[in-house]
Amino acid sequence: MGNLKFTIDDTCVKCGACAEDCPVQCITEGVTRFNIGKGCIGCGDCYSICPVGAVQMHKRETPKSNSQTSEC
Repeated sequence: MGNLKFTIDDTCVKCGACAEDCPVQCITEGVTRFNIGKGCIGCGDCYSICPVGAVQMHKRETPKSNSQTSEC
């Protein structure tokens, strides 16, 4: 997975372009908009194709590492 995360906001007009273009088919139709599922690989195809700019790009948060290490 890449370090980018994508979401779809309320400006979605439910045209379905993002779902049709998704290479891993993780975008599904919801009641008021399409939704990006956990299978997203962060390719950005949906971001590029959305005609109304409803797909938002976010930097994926990296988990905080544990500063304590154990030794054998």
